[in-house]
Amino acid sequence: MINVEDRGLADPSTLVLLGAGASVDAGFPTSARLHELLLERLDPIYRNLARLVFRDGGTVDPERLFRVLEFLNALETPGEPFVTSLGNESHDISALVEQWHPDIAEYLEIGRYRLQGAPLQRTVDRLWHELVDIFSLKEPPTEPKFDYLRHLASKMRGQTIVTLNYDDALEHMSYARTYRIDSGPFPQPRATDDPLTAPLRLVKLHGSIDWSRENGTGDVVPLSPLRSFHHSFEVGEGHAPGIIFGAGNKLRPDGPYLALYEEFVGALAKARHVVVIGYSFRDAHVNEALRRWFLYQVDDGGLLRVGDVGEYPPAIVDRWRGQRPLDVEYVRGPASEMMVHLIAPRPNLMQS
Repeated sequence: MINVEDRGLADPSTLVLLGAGASVDAGFPTSARLHELLLERLDPIYRNLARLVFRDGGTVDPERLFRVLEFLNALETPGEPFVTSLGNESHDISALVEQWHPDIAEYLEIGRYRLQGAPLQRTVDRLWHELVDIFSLKEPPTEPKFDYLRHLASKMRGQTIVTLNYDDALEHMSYARTYRIDSGPFPQPRATDDPLTAPLRLVKLHGSIDWSRENGTGDVVPLSPLRSFHHSFEVGEGHAPGIIFGAGNKLRPDGPYLALYEEFVGALAKARHVVVIGYSFRDAHVNEALRRWFLYQVDDGGLLRVGDVGEYPPAIVDRWRGQRPLDVEYVRGPASEMMVHLIAPRPNLMQS
């Protein structure tokens, strides 16, 4: 059992990066499980599109499927503000679908003459609602299954955790504690350098379910803790959760995402010990930042720890090691069981 009362802190040169695998033990879904949940909750058009786009029966990527929904909705409702927000990513669809099924083409043509209530728009709106519900914490943060996240938050006080996840589990870990977490879309000035009293900075690169985005401008604001997204968003209001969901470029120019990425790169530049937990190494902008740290920024005393890797070992990390033989340690197993070791001090800490 993890002793969450332990007052010790992680090595101050540590940076933690969390992917989806880090939240599974807390009850949040993997990509495959997310698709199953959306199948249960959304209109049949979601299921039909999944069958069309992923015809060979392979694993469905719900983010790629969402891009298809957005693309079709843009065709169905020309002139809507979000059509331009697709930018140069709309060509991604051509890689997903070789040829549209005739009934889809006919449906789109008919849809051009509808004035309101388009089924695709309803599905997109409903999907936003379901994502918020799926990734919201539904149990008290004092439950034993959250021990490993409380341990992480406690050990990393005054430091930086970067997460690609939308959930709000880590934020809840601090509610009954004496430490604070700053997880807003823009960094707050640091009032103290004392790690025991300074807030943990949680950098949410792909956004958070408790942020709201204005569709027309992309502006993102945090919601009040007393005002959930479920109560602040109504279909047609022009708002969506402040998250980046969908295949393609995850580094958006609107909102706070470039500033958050700069925070990530800045934190990497100061780190000698980078801990990657539950990340699949599939986001190009994240991989590039890690590559530069690994090859050019960290000195020979650096350590990269990778926990709960889906591909063992990650091919991209092996390529980096071929260019520079820095210390890399792979830790297999559930994040809840491996957390203590993952954020333990570097083996050569006493010699550095």
